[in-house]
Amino acid sequence: MTTDTTQPTTQPTTDRKPLFAAAGAAEAAVDALRHLPGRVAEAVNDEKLRAEFRTRFADLPADVKVFREGLPDLLLSAQAKAADLPQKVRDLFADAGREAGRAYEEFATRGEGVMTKFRAEYGPAVENAVANVRGRVADAADEVAEITEKAADDLKTKR
Repeated sequence: MTTDTTQPTTQPTTDRKPLFAAAGAAEAAVDALRHLPGRVAEAVNDEKLRAEFRTRFADLPADVKVFREGLPDLLLSAQAKAADLPQKVRDLFADAGREAGRAYEEFATRGEGVMTKFRAEYGPAVENAVANVRGRVADAADEVAEITEKAADDLKTKR
């Protein structure tokens, strides 16, 4: 009785969309980080924004007092709205899923552009490097074969 010990082969995936989405997300993150220092400096130097923060911080004690006084009514209102909560959560999850799908598609499209740019820019250099490595491997294999043959011949003559 013969048993087949070969492993089942898996087919490589040809769907490159996840790769494109990852490349697009990475490129978007790098782009956002590249602009961050300028935006922070702009916000810090924005006198209008600083005045708004000063006003909000000055009003904070009064806002906390009003919130504390309205808390019992807020809790009663929350109890009344709690019955609608499961449906609202389902709706939020559905919206989040749709939004995630849109973001995935946008990142995949952006990433495909990034990959196309990289292929155009670096593809020839990579192909040359691969060809060079293949040539060196072939040369090394030839040298190993020659040395092995010579060693085998030497062994035969010594016997």
